Formats: sequence, structure tokens, C-alpha cells
Amino acid sequence: MSNNEVKRHYAAKYDVTLIASTEVSGGLKGKCPAKAEFFWYAVSSARTFATGGSSTQELWRTSPGRLAAEWRIGPNHQECCCSYNMMKLTRHLHSWNGDPRYFDYYERNLFNHRLGTIHPETGHSVYFLSMAPGAWKGLCDEEKSFWCCTGTAFEEYSKLNDSIYYRDEKGISVNLFIASELDDSERVIGLRQDTRFPDEPRTTLTITKAPASSWTLRLRVPSWASAASVKVNGRALEVTPSAGSYLSVTRAWKKGDRVSLELPMSLVAEPFADEPGVQAFLYGPVVLAGDLGNQGLTDALVNNQQGPAVAKIPMSVPELRASGRKLEDWMKPDGSSPLTFRAATANGSVTLKALNQLWGRFAAYWTVS
Repeated sequence: MSNNEVKRHYAAKYDVTLIASTEVSGGLKGKCPAKAEFFWYAVSSARTFATGGSSTQELWRTSPGRLAAEWRIGPNHQECCCSYNMMKLTRHLHSWNGDPRYFDYYERNLFNHRLGTIHPETGHSVYFLSMAPGAWKGLCDEEKSFWCCTGTAFEEYSKLNDSIYYRDEKGISVNLFIASELDDSERVIGLRQDTRFPDEPRTTLTITKAPASSWTLRLRVPSWASAASVKVNGRALEVTPSAGSYLSVTRAWKKGDRVSLELPMSLVAEPFADEPGVQAFLYGPVVLAGDLGNQGLTDALVNNQQGPAVAKIPMSVPELRASGRKLEDWMKPDGSSPLTFRAATANGSVTLKALNQLWGRFAAYWTVS
């Protein structure tokens, strides 16, 4: 899949919206919306790595559902522009029907792929986010390399706040758990979100201003949050939030009202469909990757490189050894920092961290014995 392919399907959304804009409010479901929705489903369900990205060497090299085969072709996985444009398409599809699946996908891309591909100190960005064992992140610089993925990275990071909240005539939807403030002056609605998510599995929303009339606050309950709970002003709601939905709370909100959303996270293995013995691991929406150090890395291998030349400095990545029926039996928090775990290997153990924190060599997919 080339980046242009995503753009064509993103444009399909606009073909209908622009040509028949007067009919959209009446529930238009034409050929182009259906095409865009099907394309999104096809990519997200059968051509997406655990991080949310897609493609190998800027294309799809295999038939759907054969990601392990594609993974083995070479190290240049997941062109960043593809994720950028898939996220843009996702925003618009969600605006049509509010399906919470769209923001499950968006969240995974945001926290793993997009936040994992711009260096926190230099601002230099990545072209391919490789899933190869022992890979690293090649970076652009200010003088010698300015790729398409550099430009979309600049744009992406300048508008990280644009999908945290959506509004409609009934109220406000909270789509993402990011510390932020909302000021809807037209509706006289304001709220503040305080959170350290995903380092901590919770968020708190405080109403900072509200109209006299009632309105609806919709809280996204992610598909990975099977034991979520909600309190309003310290009192638990009687309703049980359903994973993969929006929980709606309608009332005459007042300044100072507080809504607390607990989102317990758990470990999950995500195997390749065509090779189940090779697996990625997530804690909530966060991909955990093995921290393999900086063995063999030089500035020449990292800078001005679109992808990692893994073959130049091969590394033996150990198998993980499953020593219990449950994942939690053999992959455990190490207590040193949030989102950090230890897992057993044949000859010892390995540290796993959030992929977006790693800037040396790493492994996101593992052979599990």
C-alpha cells in the first residue's frame, strides 16, 4: 500500500461530502462513503501491525491477513505517512456515526506509532517504523533529509489536540485521555481533563463552566477496558460501562462537578494470524517492546536513514519463554517505572517498555516458546 492509496480513499469521503453536501444531513449513504468505510475496515482488521501502522516498503506485499509473511520480507515496515492519513480518515469516519471502534484504532496509532516516531529531544522524525527484531528508528535531520513523513510529522504534532473532544447538538464526547482543557464558548461548556494516562489508568474531568440546561457528556470506554468504572462527584454510577462503547451521562452539570473514569489495563498477547507463535504484547493500548540497548549503532546508521539496515549489524533476539498459562504469570511489572515489565527468556530475562519510549534497538514481535 502506498501513501497515495490511503489518500485516494480519504478523498472518497470528500467526493460525496462536497458533491452532495445538501443530502448528507439526511443520512446519505452513497458509494463513496461505503468505499471509504470498507477500506478502513480492510486495513485496520487485516493489514495492520500491533502499533496501528501498515505497509512494507511502502506497499502491501502479501494478501490480507498474512502479516507474518509481510513482516519477514524486510525491515522497512509502516511508512509513517500511511498512519498519518489513516488517522485523518478515521477522524472523518467517526464524525459520521460515532462508532467507538474508530478511536480504539486512532488511540493505538497515536500512542504507539505517532508518539513513537518523533525524537523527544531533537524533534527529528522517522520514515519507516520497523517491526524487525533488533530494529531501530532511522531519523531525518534539518539539512540532508526532508521526507514526506517529515512534513506529515510536523503537521501531526501541531494538532495533537484536535480529536480529544467532539461536540454535537446534544453535548461533548471525550474520545482520548490526554491532559487538556476544552472551552466551548458557543455552548458555554468548559471542562478540564487531568490525567497521566497511559502511565496511570485513569482520568478526571472537571466541569469549569456549564449552561443552566442539561447536556450529555459521553465518555469513551475503550475495547481494552473490560473493568472500567465511573464516579460523578465521588459517587459510583449504577450503570456498568461496556468496553468498546460510549457511556452517556446527561444532567444539568454545574461548575466544579467532577467525573472520574477508571480504566484498568491488562496484558494482552496479539499473535500474527498466519504465525501464532510470533506475538506482540500490549498493556492496554500500549505496545511493549524489548529494550535491546544500542549494540552496534552509529550516527551513520541512525541519521538520514529511512529504515534500519538490520542486516549490517545482525542481532540474536532471544525467544520468550512462557512459564504459565496466563500472560501475567511470566510477564510482570518490574517496579522501576510505569509501563515497564520483565519477561523470561531461555538464558535470562528481558525488559519491555512502551515502544514510544525506545530510541535504541528493540523488538516488538517475539517468538514465544
